[in-house]
Amino acid sequence: MTLRELFKNNRIVAADGAMGTYFTELTGKGSELCEKYNIIDPQIIKRIHKEYIDAGASLIRTNTFSANSFILKTGGTILENIIRSGYRLAAQAAGDKAVVVCADVSAIYENPNVEWDIYEEYKFIIDCFISEGAKTFIFETLSEIDAVLPAIDYIKEKLPDSEIITSFTILPDGNTRSGVPMDTLIKGIIQNKDKLTAVGINCGSGAAQIYNLAVRFFSRIRQDTDLYLTVMPNAGYPSIVNGRTVFNNAPAYFAEQAARFIPHGISAIGGCCGTTPEYIRLISGYIKGETDSHIKSISYAPEIRRKKSEFSSKLIKNEFVIAAELDPPDGCDFTKLLNAAKILKDSGVDIITVSDSPLGHAKADPVICSARIKREIDIEVLPHICCRDRNINALRSILYGAHSEGIRAVLAVTGDHIAETDRGIIKPVFNLDSTKLMSLISLMNSDKFSDNPIAIGGAFDPAAPKPQFAIKRLEKKISCGAKFILTQPVFTDNAIECLKNIRKTDIKILAGIMPIVSYRNANYMKNEVPGMVIPDELIGKFSPDMTREEAENVGIDISVEIIEKLRSHVDGIYFITPFNRADVIRKVITKSNLK
Repeated sequence: MTLRELFKNNRIVAADGAMGTYFTELTGKGSELCEKYNIIDPQIIKRIHKEYIDAGASLIRTNTFSANSFILKTGGTILENIIRSGYRLAAQAAGDKAVVVCADVSAIYENPNVEWDIYEEYKFIIDCFISEGAKTFIFETLSEIDAVLPAIDYIKEKLPDSEIITSFTILPDGNTRSGVPMDTLIKGIIQNKDKLTAVGINCGSGAAQIYNLAVRFFSRIRQDTDLYLTVMPNAGYPSIVNGRTVFNNAPAYFAEQAARFIPHGISAIGGCCGTTPEYIRLISGYIKGETDSHIKSISYAPEIRRKKSEFSSKLIKNEFVIAAELDPPDGCDFTKLLNAAKILKDSGVDIITVSDSPLGHAKADPVICSARIKREIDIEVLPHICCRDRNINALRSILYGAHSEGIRAVLAVTGDHIAETDRGIIKPVFNLDSTKLMSLISLMNSDKFSDNPIAIGGAFDPAAPKPQFAIKRLEKKISCGAKFILTQPVFTDNAIECLKNIRKTDIKILAGIMPIVSYRNANYMKNEVPGMVIPDELIGKFSPDMTREEAENVGIDISVEIIEKLRSHVDGIYFITPFNRADVIRKVITKSNLK
């Protein structure tokens, strides 16, 4: 039976599991001896093949993965016997059953410490297999396709009707072990698709760990080729016990997770490191429909991922937008935050932004706050994410979580510095700055979030003492992926003029408006908040003996006046809500006829 016949006659088949780790489990010998046992004790190798076939495998691999002169440190007749015996044992185990035997050939890479002709090594190995009647070959655990193209070409030269599987190890970060990005790998496969019969993923991670990555890989391959698809994950991540690599024995969990691949056009599901015949028996049950998966009904995540951002759509359509910022609580009570968000939504605000521990004072995480506002108030959210407290791993993690919660916009900021009195006790991180964070999000948008990217926002200070430097910094943010900016509060005519000038740049501008609510509030912001420029004439409109209502009305009138001056020069308004007093923002929106 050929590989194509096997796949055409069956919707999905089970492949075998790991030879090396199961060999070690049975014999207590190191896996480095596994291939040599093709001639030392062939019966144990034949037994392993039979156990996998009895477990339901219709596709098995010869015990020759490491059978080359560099890894085994032997050659000539001994190596030939190992390879030929390896194929013969697998074929004998298959017998007359509907089982396809794949001649397993390892990729051979250049080694500066070894002088050898790699092409001649491939020819020797392949000729050994062909002499035993092999017509189906598998190259597995690959980091790139170029390394095995000489071998593939030689096989096709000798056997034009041969069938070839190439299987790659792609790590959870989307790169192969040698750092080749998945997109580059896919391009190489597509360029050589006429030489291949099937392509797959094996090793590197467990079934659950590579699921999303593998599904995206398979989807891209299906778009541009008619290649069959295979997947052979590890049993999970291993541990080292007494110097030996040991995998957790959880075949039921593995099989249930591997069963998730069934709806994705897969032709064969098997196992790699750590998987035993029991793993294959259980996955075979899922393939045959003898076992029901308990996880098939989970469908909410794709719906969240597909939902598009109305905020981003409005910006693209040049519609005027309103954002409003709330401070996260400095405790566990979210009542005021959620109540304020509800008032802002009812006032016509398009998106709620949540600051990230302003002035370096710890408050509730903005992404968690945003996710809760989104779920409970049903309004789009824009968390601020600063670099001060997180290294690159933490930033990536929080972005994954934000995207999974349906958050489709973030404000990337470097973050306020920690007060001098805290230095030495509280350590800033600053692994990245705002522009590098934007670049990171842009990369994630092209990879992890390609189906539904995150809109990147940046901060801009139109009242900066040297506006030319601020504008140069803004241009860098645009080049790093920023699509919109939220400005510092605008209080001066000079700041308005600055916004008029940058309107020519390719970025959407949301002008910052912060209503002043008291004389004390005005003086505090002017003198104690970094970057805040408030003219004395505005402060002069307040007095210490004003009632709360009188001061609030003055602040609202000032905000409405500023909005009228700049609304035709910006793409939206960004309200900074004083003390989370959302009713003040509602009055400004009403009085300025923004909604």
